[in-house]
Amino acid sequence: MRVSSGPLQAIPYHNDFPGNPQEEKGKEGKKMRKRGSGPWIDRRAFLRTGSLLGAGLALSILSPGAGLAQEKKLRFLTPEADPAQIEVWKKLFAAFARQKPGVRVEGEFTKWDDIVKKLATDIAVRRPPELVVGGSQPSFTYEHFKRGYLKEMSDVVEAIGRENLDATALGAWNVNGKQIAIPYGSQGPVLWYRKDILEEKGLKPPVTWEDYLEVAEKTTDPKKGIYGAVFPYGRTWNTDIQVYISIWSNGGFIFDEKLRVVFDSPETRGALKYYKEMARFSPPDAGTYGFREASNAFVSGRSVTTFYWGRVLSHLHRSAPELVSKSGAVPIPRSKITRTALHHDEVFLYKTPNTAEAVELVKLMFSDTWLKQILWTVPGHVIPTKKSLLAIYLEHPWLKESPDIAKTLSEVPTYGVSAVKESPNHPFNYKWAAVTGNRVIADCIQRIIIGKESIPKAVAWAHKRMVEVTKDIKG
Repeated sequence: MRVSSGPLQAIPYHNDFPGNPQEEKGKEGKKMRKRGSGPWIDRRAFLRTGSLLGAGLALSILSPGAGLAQEKKLRFLTPEADPAQIEVWKKLFAAFARQKPGVRVEGEFTKWDDIVKKLATDIAVRRPPELVVGGSQPSFTYEHFKRGYLKEMSDVVEAIGRENLDATALGAWNVNGKQIAIPYGSQGPVLWYRKDILEEKGLKPPVTWEDYLEVAEKTTDPKKGIYGAVFPYGRTWNTDIQVYISIWSNGGFIFDEKLRVVFDSPETRGALKYYKEMARFSPPDAGTYGFREASNAFVSGRSVTTFYWGRVLSHLHRSAPELVSKSGAVPIPRSKITRTALHHDEVFLYKTPNTAEAVELVKLMFSDTWLKQILWTVPGHVIPTKKSLLAIYLEHPWLKESPDIAKTLSEVPTYGVSAVKESPNHPFNYKWAAVTGNRVIADCIQRIIIGKESIPKAVAWAHKRMVEVTKDIKG
């Protein structure tokens, strides 16, 4: 992998990108520049985005074909950047270069938390990537679609085969009949548990909240540094997810069907009472936990259970193979309803002069051969949305070796809920990003666990805060 060095170069425009000042004749004449004179940004935009320029630095992987005088370049931005994933992306880019001589794909790899900042910077200089893969930000994606930045992808869905794609997954990225992205995989957290420790204590895998409280209490031993659960309360997305799964399971919602905030409810207060109880059986540093820490606690043997996605299976095989046969996975214990948070790995396209070539790359990516390789880099973590691929996907040796775990993971899409569509009767929630972006839910649970604030008071504060941060957002 090579990182380019040397002085920064001027970044050219994509001439048809919405907002290109070359096309905004008469709006701000003094700020116009002639074609080819380099990137332009006004002072206010510079001040807004200047602090972002250092975020999300990407490593570039170039496919064969670089150096052709008339070549086209496709920028491919993704946070899916484990070493095994990068290797498959490189192979995909090389295959596409052979299929499309004169077109080069440049992979750019960034952290998930930095992807919005990275795209904001690209938008500021009128140079978006052609493809974004696995960003998992429906509200942000919708906002850019609404502004006319993105390609509507219904025609690509038809080319891939609509009947062969999971309708629920497609629906999560369809707004008012417009397909803003195409999901290639579904994922959601389950409850990982140590079979050997539960058997030793005479316990069964928990099904209900009451079961889970019993398991957590009886397996927690602070003197040995072992804890029965992992209920994080850091100011992280992981905390947000685990809290709203509990609210959904207790019959509550964050927004109603008219997208009005309904956080302050008996269901929410009951869910947070349970969450506070379970936090007592979590590692003492759970107040700092993000995703990686929640997985590491289980893989290291520090916790007997944890909420996490299928990626734990890979972590076990690579870091603690002796625990693979001792580990199991079941749906997250429920109150009234079995629920988990359903997310998708998706692809969406910015409008650029190279959009047609980007569409062809998406079609290649969705072929059985390549989609299997992409998803097999982290077996069990992402379940294919392409129906014909599921049986092939489950043939991975790690999944065949752990059939009960594979079954639990493959069933997640049947009961998982997307935060931007909390029920079949909810419309697409374009307000959701404001809640998560301001970490209102995580702040609420911190007020309860760290600040010792009463649950009713903390919930009332969070409800009011959600109303404040979403009141001016229009669909």
